[in-house]
Amino acid sequence: STLSMPPKKAAKKKESKNPENGGEMDAETKAKMYMLTCQSLQVQLAERTEDASRALAAKRELQTRVEQITRDFEAEQEQTFEMRQDMTRQYKGMQEELLSRINKLEETIQDLNDQLAEGDIKHEKILKEKNAIIQLKDDEIAELKAKMDDMSEEFGEMLRETLEKMRERIEISSGNFDGPDMPIQQRMEELKHSEG
Repeated sequence: STLSMPPKKAAKKKESKNPENGGEMDAETKAKMYMLTCQSLQVQLAERTEDASRALAAKRELQTRVEQITRDFEAEQEQTFEMRQDMTRQYKGMQEELLSRINKLEETIQDLNDQLAEGDIKHEKILKEKNAIIQLKDDEIAELKAKMDDMSEEFGEMLRETLEKMRERIEISSGNFDGPDMPIQQRMEELKHSEG
């Protein structure tokens, strides 16, 4: 065995000196190579991990943004729906009140016409007063009907404005949604004041 050892060592030295020629590397060279490979893989893994973390953070941020936009959009839809319902209720209430007043005025005119037809009112002065009353009532009816037409037109315009604002808010990509504007409520208040 002692005779065979020197040639083995000599062969190993030659192979370690020339690994690129197909010779086998010694343990120390292999260890260094494995360590360098491991370090390189660790660096690549760290870079990939960092990229993945950034991508995951960006994805979460985008999801949060989309969820916020969706919540704001749904809240805006609900507010707009409630606003339209409130406007419709107020409009119908005012319309019913005006129709009731018109009906009462028409009944008054009919009563006066009936009394005149029955001959209960024959005096010229009373006749003039009756005609004056009828004229006043007719004027008031005409004014109320005109107010109803104006109110109906403004109501339609307010609904169109509300829907237009809703479409504009849907197109906003940021999460910054404001509450509904006030002009519609102010107009309804102005209508109430002007009617009173």
